[in-house]
Amino acid sequence: MTEEKNFPWFGPLFVDSAVVDVDSEPLAIGPDEVIDDHPCTDIGLYTADRGLLAYMLQDVRALARLWVDGTTDVVPYEPIIWWVHGLKRRLVPCDLDRLVDGLDLEVVGFFGGRRLASEGGLGSEADPIDDLDAQLTAEFRNHPGIASYSTIEMHDGFWANLVLHSVPSDAEGWRGSGVHKGAVRMSPTLYRDVRIHNGRLPGGVGSSDEVVLHRTKYWDYGPVPNGEPTWTAVRQW
Repeated sequence: MTEEKNFPWFGPLFVDSAVVDVDSEPLAIGPDEVIDDHPCTDIGLYTADRGLLAYMLQDVRALARLWVDGTTDVVPYEPIIWWVHGLKRRLVPCDLDRLVDGLDLEVVGFFGGRRLASEGGLGSEADPIDDLDAQLTAEFRNHPGIASYSTIEMHDGFWANLVLHSVPSDAEGWRGSGVHKGAVRMSPTLYRDVRIHNGRLPGGVGSSDEVVLHRTKYWDYGPVPNGEPTWTAVRQW
């Protein structure tokens, strides 16, 4: 596995639809529509998610500037780890040239609502998410379309991811990963529900543009793991 390196100076801070594959056709919902009994569709979550993606993006931009200026050496695929208020951050720079070439980047944002132990989820003493995340990042050399991968730990065991990659088809290669398939199988136990945002960053990390999200996909696994068919929906923005 790639060695993790700590950079205490840096930062103030599962990834496409394949993380949570299901067979059913998703329900199409409108931009302002909230579905009863599926709180993951709350529009307020979209606003909060956008803010967190912007926060993680600032760390990627700061690292890219330091690398371009020659202020620091950055090793491709070597995770940069730091903590803020005791919560873990991980940034994996994969393709630095692609990050700063001025071209648009595809964006994926992952947000999962953790399943409580009382709902059949895993207790904090058996939390595998950080280890799964590290295993996924160790495989990035096999997926050259990925430009960077960011992870943020939040309170109560919640985690979120930001992925910047070259073209929409990059995600296809990831779906055959054994680690990725393992994450798919564990999703109903780890999460009560999942939101995955797809979008674009105009001009890449060197621009001052914001991420433009154009689609959000939802998976609601129900009150207990594998207790009922997974509810899925997709929203176009």
